Amino acid sequence: MGAGMSGICMAAKLKLVGISNFRVLEKATDIGGTWRDNRYPGLHCDVPSAFYQYSFHHNPNWSRWLSPGKEIYNYFSAVVQHYGLREHIELGVEVTRAEFVNGVWRVHDSVGAVREADFLIAATGVLHHPLRPEIPGLDDFAGLCFTLHGGTTRCV
Repeated sequence: MGAGMSGICMAAKLKLVGISNFRVLEKATDIGGTWRDNRYPGLHCDVPSAFYQYSFHHNPNWSRWLSPGKEIYNYFSAVVQHYGLREHIELGVEVTRAEFVNGVWRVHDSVGAVREADFLIAATGVLHHPLRPEIPGLDDFAGLCFTLHGGTTRCV
């Protein structure tokens, strides 16, 4: 579940060891996770680019020490292309429920399908849901709230 940094890593590593009978379900319409979703001006990585890449797929051509978000998104897209992962990724499919029954995972999705799998890897990330602060009086505030995920939402 998830085609962000962790899901792409898992898929590439499976391919590297010769496993190709897997699916990656991604609820969004594109890969990339937080680097797909966040497009605000000045977006950059907060750790050195050389540390924010896979050990098995180096990029010697980062443009900056702390790379722009679009460049990081492009890196993950290049990894997907290089390892032939597109054929394994299903976009626009959200996992709605997963249950372990008689030694098999039953995975229900937003399209209405139920899939069975021996293994289930949750690479769902933590940066895609807004974290609304609990501040007294916030429900009466008519302005915008800026949240952890980088987006804005109306407070009321």
